[in-house]
Amino acid sequence: MGDDLRKPQKRWNAENYKQFNIALRPELIDAFREACTQNNVPMRAVLVSFMSEYASAPPSFQKQKDEHNYRRRSDRRRAVGLILSQLETIRSAETQYMENIPENLRNSSRYEAASHAVDSIVNAIELLSDAFDI
Repeated sequence: MGDDLRKPQKRWNAENYKQFNIALRPELIDAFREACTQNNVPMRAVLVSFMSEYASAPPSFQKQKDEHNYRRRSDRRRAVGLILSQLETIRSAETQYMENIPENLRNSSRYEAASHAVDSIVNAIELLSDAFDI
């Protein structure tokens, strides 16, 4: 009787999910399992989260050879473009943080530090953009 109750669920899973199996060293699996247990997070949740983030914006795993990757100006411009993108994201987050500081704390050191950070990031963005004509 138990299997009969699970047939619809198994059928739905077969239609909507795929199995993804990989072979890993036992010590890596054990360390991952232990870390998930210590943080009270299901292993599946960590893997799904990582795969989702990676699929939407994969980092570059290309091995870099220091200056050899930057011999061409186009490579340097591409690297600076990535840095500018990250700086813009940080500037946006810091601006949002600053704007969410209550009105009565606009003269506080917290607000001043956030304002200084935004100004410095904007300055860095302008300098890099000008230096590489981006």
